Amino acid sequence: MYGGNKMKKVLYAMILVLSFTSCGCAAASKSETIHAGVLTYLGTTEVEFQKGLDNLRKALNTFIPVEGTGEEWSEFDEFQGFLSSLVTQRRVVHFYDSLLAMQMALRAGKLDEISLPESVGLFLVDHNPHYEILFSLHMMPSTISFGFRKGDTALQKEFNSAIAAMKKDGTLEKLEKKFISDLGMKEPEQVKFQIFKDAPTIRVAVTGDMPPIDLIAADGKPTGYNTAVLSDLGRRLKKNIRLVSVDTGGRSAALASQRVDVVFWYRSTEGIRTPNKIGKNPMKGVMKDTLEGVILSTPYYEWDTDLIVGRAQR
Repeated sequence: MYGGNKMKKVLYAMILVLSFTSCGCAAASKSETIHAGVLTYLGTTEVEFQKGLDNLRKALNTFIPVEGTGEEWSEFDEFQGFLSSLVTQRRVVHFYDSLLAMQMALRAGKLDEISLPESVGLFLVDHNPHYEILFSLHMMPSTISFGFRKGDTALQKEFNSAIAAMKKDGTLEKLEKKFISDLGMKEPEQVKFQIFKDAPTIRVAVTGDMPPIDLIAADGKPTGYNTAVLSDLGRRLKKNIRLVSVDTGGRSAALASQRVDVVFWYRSTEGIRTPNKIGKNPMKGVMKDTLEGVILSTPYYEWDTDLIVGRAQR
C-alpha cells in the first residue's frame, strides 16, 4: 500500500534533521527578489498566482500605512510586516507538488521562504532548529474538506452525516487537540482502523504534505489528525478505509482516474484579506484549490493563519 513511497518517506524524515549550510545563501531581507514556495494550488496556475501577487504589490505601493495609525490598519497589525515587505521586495512564487520537494529547494537555497498553514509551520520549526518563522499571516481563512468525484453524491452525503455527528459529540475537537494543538514534540501515536468483514472499501488519498494534519511517519505509515478522523469515519460508516499515498499535486488525477475515491481538499476558501483602501483585492479568486468535477464535503478543520518559514540565519 505504501511500498512505492518508502524512499520518499525516509527522505522526508531525514530532511527534518538535516543541517542547513549558509554558503552562498544571502539573507532574504538583503535581496530585492524573494523566491517563495507554496504547495500547488489545483484551481489556479503559477502564472495566475504570480500575476495576482504582482498586482497586490502594485496596489500596496499606493497605500503604505504608518504602523500603529488608523483603524483601517489596526486589524492588520500582525500582517503589516509581510505586506510591507511586498512593497520593497518582489516575490517570485514557485509551486511544488510535495512538501519534501519544497523543503529540499529551501535547503538548497533555491527558495528563500515557504508558506504553510500555522500548525504545519509550527510542526516543522519545532522539529528542525534550522527553520525559523519569518512572518505570521493572519486573516487567511482556509479549510480542509474531503473531495469526491462529481457523481459520488451518496458518498458525499455519508461523509457529511458522519462529520456532523463528530462535530456534535466533540470527536473532532478531541482529535484536533490530541493530534495537533497538544502534540508538541511528541510523535503522534499510530492510528488503527477497524476491519469490517464483507464491507465496501473506500480508498482515500493521503499526501503526508501537511504534518501534523496529514502526516506520514518515518516508517512510511500514515498517522496524524486526518488519519485519525478517517479511522473514526470508517467506524461510523461501518466501511473499510484503505489509504493510498499520493503527492499534493496528484490528488485530482488520482481521483479522476478512480485510483482513489476520496482525497483531502485543502484551502477551499479563497482567502488573503487586504486593506480596503487598496480597492479590489488582487488575490481574490487567485488562491483557489477547487476544480470542476470535484465536489466537497462539509469542512472539518479550519485555520485563519499561515506562516512564512525560512532558513534560520546562523
